[in-house]
Amino acid sequence: MDDGGKVSSGMKLATNSLKYTEVLSSILNYQTSIISAGVPNQYNIYIPKKSMNKLIDIVGFYIHPSMKFGV
Repeated sequence: MDDGGKVSSGMKLATNSLKYTEVLSSILNYQTSIISAGVPNQYNIYIPKKSMNKLIDIVGFYIHPSMKFGV
């Protein structure tokens, strides 16, 4: 639950161990983008502020209460 973090007004999910095509296939149904992890061939998923409510609807139930800062 801690492999990501706030970036600007959105958030990033660290997907460094996935190939670009695996990251791409996981975001196709959402308004997200792929950003560089700062290391060659490693990528993160960026979720903009406008998509945060949809993300919370999908995964909010699974977030441990101690990890719910600002949700």
